[in-house]
Amino acid sequence: MTVSKNPTSYKLSLEVENGVNSIGAMQTKSASLGSVRLEAEADKCYTVAEAVGDLMKHEIVNVYVTEKAALENAGE
Repeated sequence: MTVSKNPTSYKLSLEVENGVNSIGAMQTKSASLGSVRLEAEADKCYTVAEAVGDLMKHEIVNVYVTEKAALENAGE
């Protein structure tokens, strides 16, 4: 069986610092940007994340791109 994966949407997520907990470990929270173009290049996504991060109160810890894709049976 041959299965194809076809991306349907991307979401850019920023994990940012959000203070520390009672034992002093860093806590984080997430901020997301939806409707990222399917043809968007990784370096351009990161540049956008940095620009958005400059507007935020807390520092960015990680940047993620989440892909949603449809799996289709392409036949045998």
